[in-house]
Amino acid sequence: MSRVGYKWSVHRNLFKVQDLKGSVPSTVLYSPKALERMMRQYGVLVLKPSGGTGGYGVIRIGPQKKGGYVAHVNQKVNTLKNAGSLAAMVRKINSRSKSRYLVQKCVSLARIGPHPFTVRTITQRKPGSPWVLTGWVAKTAGNGYFITNGRSGGGVYTVEKALTKSNVRRGRKHVLKELKEVSLLAARILGKDVPQKKMIGFDMGIDRDGRVWIIEANPRPSLNAFRKLKDKSMYRRIMGFQRSLEASQEGSPDSPRVPEEVE
Repeated sequence: MSRVGYKWSVHRNLFKVQDLKGSVPSTVLYSPKALERMMRQYGVLVLKPSGGTGGYGVIRIGPQKKGGYVAHVNQKVNTLKNAGSLAAMVRKINSRSKSRYLVQKCVSLARIGPHPFTVRTITQRKPGSPWVLTGWVAKTAGNGYFITNGRSGGGVYTVEKALTKSNVRRGRKHVLKELKEVSLLAARILGKDVPQKKMIGFDMGIDRDGRVWIIEANPRPSLNAFRKLKDKSMYRRIMGFQRSLEASQEGSPDSPRVPEEVE
């Protein structure tokens, strides 16, 4: 049987916090009945492995006007005639996964031109000190993709520029404030259970109304998007924070290794 991965644990920990409930998309463990119930409630859904990384195995599913469903995987769009065909496709994909699948309400992301975008935020802390937001960067999906990770071939922007170029209706100042507050609160919640954790990355969605959503939390976040920015100051800040932490713990038997990055 497939195991339940960390994404389900993250969702449960964040969703039970009253101040974060409005920023966490409704998510349940996959079953045919759960999929059917969520489809009736939300219309468009995202299915993803609970332990997956890099966008592998993520599917967006929605109804067709004439009946049946449309399943979007990477750049491929599959048309499914009925619920039975949909269940068979998910069962086939789920059987190849090492972790249980989740069913999540699909956040209708704001766009820059035709491309949806998300924001990667990086939170870090030192022992005995509060979490701080050390960087954020906007990532757009590549042509034909709905996922904004590096494999889709999308672009990167500063968050300020992305909001200015996007179709977000809410004022930029308010969105930036909410991105920071939600990221730091989520880091504090997740960091309680793992005291040794010193960095957490979040993939944040923003809808057209400017509402902020926590799409995923990344225990070993990739910094590739920051490297692609023309201004490398945020990348240097993140790495400088990490190096100062390692230097302060040098020689300690519990000194952490630099973790591998994941998208």
